Amino acid sequence: MTDLATLLPREASDSLRAMARAALAGGETASNSMARRSAADMVLKGRHDYQTDGDIAAEAAILRVLKEAFPGCGIRGEEEVGDRSAEDDHPTFVIDPIDGTTNYAWGIPHFGVVITRMDRGEVTAGITYDPMMGEVFAAEKGKGAWLNGAPLDARGMSDVENTVIGAGLPVRGQVRSVPEDVYHAALRRAMDQTSGVRRLGSSALSIAYVAAGRLDGFFEDGLSLVDYGASVLILREAGGIVTGFDGGEIRDPGAILAGSAGMHPWLLQGFADQAVSAA
Repeated sequence: MTDLATLLPREASDSLRAMARAALAGGETASNSMARRSAADMVLKGRHDYQTDGDIAAEAAILRVLKEAFPGCGIRGEEEVGDRSAEDDHPTFVIDPIDGTTNYAWGIPHFGVVITRMDRGEVTAGITYDPMMGEVFAAEKGKGAWLNGAPLDARGMSDVENTVIGAGLPVRGQVRSVPEDVYHAALRRAMDQTSGVRRLGSSALSIAYVAAGRLDGFFEDGLSLVDYGASVLILREAGGIVTGFDGGEIRDPGAILAGSAGMHPWLLQGFADQAVSAA
């Protein structure tokens, strides 16, 4: 397993270190069993929503570490392996053991392990781990965000022509926060005016990539807290901006509009213009 000492800053709390240990355990389990799977090897939870044996095993590995480190904690997992309510004044951990299961199931080595800590309903810490790259994106509320221990800064970039944007390419029925035509028009605008649009297959890593400056913005609909919780905190702690498509709070059904501080207004304007055109 990767040496944790090299992946978090010296000032990281014991809690964040335990979360990172859990993420590394889940990532090791998932990466060791990654292979191209057939349809018969997967469970279809919904339209284009897959579950593999790797998801189950990775979540179980994560839970073993968290339950030992945080007795009495609550668990809310994507695969519901060991969900339970928190005891009084204990944190709840929201877990996506493999964010990017379609990539994983097809043998594409790009997926993330996501652990979000919540205290009294507020996200207070997060780990988004890329086991294939050995990269830990981490944040604690009010303390900053880091990639393998180095601070992240997403306060810049407004040169639209020289940006790269990440976006979800939605399956049928995924876009529910705005009319599909509005979403597709915003996507076309990004394709026409930036240096390119990328669909990476993991929303958690895509948002973390904005924090790291690898993407300048990202948007997708139909996401849940297990997908975005940790990475949204990471980007905000790095100085970036995350809202819904309307610039307000993130609400069900999970529209995420994320950007560096310089790029978010441009992305937001795209959705506003298209909404007016569609009215």
